Amino acid sequence: MDELELLRENFDPDAAPAPDAQARARTALRNRIGGSAPSRRRMSWGLRIPVAVGLATAAAVVTGVTITHLGGVAQPTPPPPVALPASRPAPSSPAKAVGPVPYFRPANATQYLENAAWTAEQRPWVTPRPDQFMYVEALELRNESKYEQNNPNGAIVPKLAQYRKTQVWNEIDGMAQGYLVKGKLEVRRQGAGTYWSSLPWSVYGSLTTAAKVAAYAEHPEKYQIWVEPTALLGQYVLPPNVQAAIFRYLSTLPGMKVSPDAVNIDGRPAIGMGQILEGYLSQELLFDKQTYALIGERLIAVKKHTAKSLDATRNIRKGDLFRQVIYLKMTIVDEAGETS
Repeated sequence: MDELELLRENFDPDAAPAPDAQARARTALRNRIGGSAPSRRRMSWGLRIPVAVGLATAAAVVTGVTITHLGGVAQPTPPPPVALPASRPAPSSPAKAVGPVPYFRPANATQYLENAAWTAEQRPWVTPRPDQFMYVEALELRNESKYEQNNPNGAIVPKLAQYRKTQVWNEIDGMAQGYLVKGKLEVRRQGAGTYWSSLPWSVYGSLTTAAKVAAYAEHPEKYQIWVEPTALLGQYVLPPNVQAAIFRYLSTLPGMKVSPDAVNIDGRPAIGMGQILEGYLSQELLFDKQTYALIGERLIAVKKHTAKSLDATRNIRKGDLFRQVIYLKMTIVDEAGETS
């Protein structure tokens, strides 16, 4: 029995993620796929195997993975109930960049990421109160539940894949979390036997330059709670200057590559930027090709690979995509349950 089976048997399958639990689960899954752990300076995203830990209550969601074959197999189309409305771009970034970006025709990852940083800096922002909530809404493409239970770490089968919407509220001060459990809002608060960890605003809100992000990324041992910079982008609602600083930090990492025609999301062509892990996995942030706004993320195999673990041997094909997420909305709200 693997870790995912234990989670499923012991926890409610409909809860949503705690950010630090996602980061730990992501690392465990990637190690299971690849057989070794990447260095700290490599990019990494939170595979959503969320666990809210408590003495009396706990919850977990099975990881969502996706597949888009580069070699000719079409990506599954999102089902109508959760497809992105064509008239509404991702609200976490402006629909249109205001004014000229720094590089009209970017030639490399550094220039693409500088354009993304510039776009991030155009977003309006008001520093939130401690009692307000970060609201994160996303779509994850996943296999049907029965297949996923039997193949928790496998690639998605296009005919079995469908988009699932996730909605999560995290209080700025880390004292409350809101989730939709079987369609109903459930708010958990720290104390009375329920607890979790969350990166405090005083830490992530202070990462306002690439140098500060680098110092944070390279010394996780200095922090009681630590979340990788790239995981912050998808799990926290960051101030514009913090998001821009993370992009500029990523531009300094070795081996950063551009996939100019990475994927088409809701009719919008996306640019992928990331690094190759373990020699065969490409972890990429996805940016709108016109505005350079961050709109998603993916983890895709770029070459064949045989992954051996204690309980299985997996033959991974070029084009197997193990994660793809579309960010629908990232905003600050007053109460859990609000979306704007």
